[in-house]
Amino acid sequence: MRVIFGGDVMLGRGVGAVIRREGTTWPLGEIAGWMRSADLCIVNLECAITASKREWEGEPKVFYFGAPPESVHALVDAGVDLVSLSNNHTLDFGVTGLNDTLRYLDRHGIRHCGAGPNLASALAPANVEAAGIRFGMTAFCDHQSDFAAQAKRPGIAWLDLDDEAGAIAAFAGALAMQQQRGVDWPILSLHWGPNMVWAPSQQFRRLAHAAIDMGWKILFGHSAHIFHGIEIYSGCPILYAAGDLVDDYWVDPVFLNDHQLLFELSLTRSSLQQVRVLPVFIEDCQARPATPAQARTIWRRMERACAELGSKLQVSKDQSEAMLARPQDAGG
Repeated sequence: MRVIFGGDVMLGRGVGAVIRREGTTWPLGEIAGWMRSADLCIVNLECAITASKREWEGEPKVFYFGAPPESVHALVDAGVDLVSLSNNHTLDFGVTGLNDTLRYLDRHGIRHCGAGPNLASALAPANVEAAGIRFGMTAFCDHQSDFAAQAKRPGIAWLDLDDEAGAIAAFAGALAMQQQRGVDWPILSLHWGPNMVWAPSQQFRRLAHAAIDMGWKILFGHSAHIFHGIEIYSGCPILYAAGDLVDDYWVDPVFLNDHQLLFELSLTRSSLQQVRVLPVFIEDCQARPATPAQARTIWRRMERACAELGSKLQVSKDQSEAMLARPQDAGG
């Protein structure tokens, strides 16, 4: 079966304005065929879905991302099944915005994890079965500490990754919940690290390896706004940074954050069979299949990034896709 991962989906601000003008298929409709073709599609939702205009009352922020209620249909139309909510924009419009987001996702059958009305719900895994294989995802975020859920306070599953021992203990506790549910493929979603960095830090690589060593099968990282290379560690895929999938952000002339990727994993119940990547270009608040010229820019960066992590990327002649060299078996 096939699982597609996309990076940050930001449907607010300028994207929200275009949704109101052009309709809900505008942001992701051009790549929806790719996304819907998978058995399971997972993204990080980098905004609240709400009509509320009351911003977070904590420490002031530069950007507040709130998408109009109808924007949930952009996810539905693109076949998104599961979203991470543990990030630094989920509560941009306060508890009302969070509650609205949860309600809209639930109404449309989109599973979610990483945020909720209390800490227990924020830590609870989202479970889904696809093609007879059981998946579970738990999500953490290492910034916006004032968004942190508490025993009786809504928020996100915040985690101090600088406390490596504490982070690893949190990973182990979350994995135990997944194992109790008989999950075949536990997914650890991490919204971590700074924006616009070329590669994961050595600390993040240590944490990722520790997570796989204890039994996580997929690490789904995001937050950098650009993609990093893919590492296959003990037969399991580590996506350190999945980049962005759609947004209205300024394009950095060095990092070229309009050049992005979709990540497709082909799996059996016990092993990773193939990793395929598809080139995406963001323009006018819309994600589109990259042109061959745009794809060549993407592949140059991705080949280098993967090589630094010990992976080899094999690009198709027409530039339309690339594969990693066949990974080792992930084990039972």
